[in-house]
Amino acid sequence: MQATFQALTDALLPSVKPAYGLPFSNTDMGVHEYIIYALDHNISIQQQLYHHVVPLAYPTAMMLDAAAAQLINAHQAQAFPQNSFPHGGMFSRLSQADRIRTLSALENLEIDLFLLPSPYQNNAGMIKYVTDALNRFSLFGFYSEWPAYGSTRLRPPDDRRLEFFPLSWQLVGYPGVSLGYRDFRGFLLTMAEVKT
Repeated sequence: MQATFQALTDALLPSVKPAYGLPFSNTDMGVHEYIIYALDHNISIQQQLYHHVVPLAYPTAMMLDAAAAQLINAHQAQAFPQNSFPHGGMFSRLSQADRIRTLSALENLEIDLFLLPSPYQNNAGMIKYVTDALNRFSLFGFYSEWPAYGSTRLRPPDDRRLEFFPLSWQLVGYPGVSLGYRDFRGFLLTMAEVKT
């Protein structure tokens, strides 16, 4: 499953290694872990009158692999004999362009929905929603402070700590967290006395 999401972030995110001469790649930033975490903790589905958080990382990885297999069988994509992402499924054996093509086919519902795993089987709305979420989660995980949480990133939000300044913040020129910038320090509020 991890290899599938590593392949996803490899296809969707800008490559930082060659452009900036860095000693690590996008997969080293752990954005794929953010996607897995978000799919398992942040998406709820409605069952009867209630919304339930349902772990969706594993079925989503299976959906990506099933969609990739359909494109390969239809001769719209070609799998590499060697997998760049160890222990990955069919999606991770595709080129970056074919991985994007797979996401596009899912988003446009250009595949046989009956051949997808539950809860995506014949569920067009959920397929479109989660495919869009994969794009958003990838970008959010890359441009947020997620990689800088380091060893604390899989803890509950209150227990996470920044261990270093995020690379993506450096790339976009974000100066970092501040308690207030000179441009705006808040509104002056006065409290009126209340007589009882």
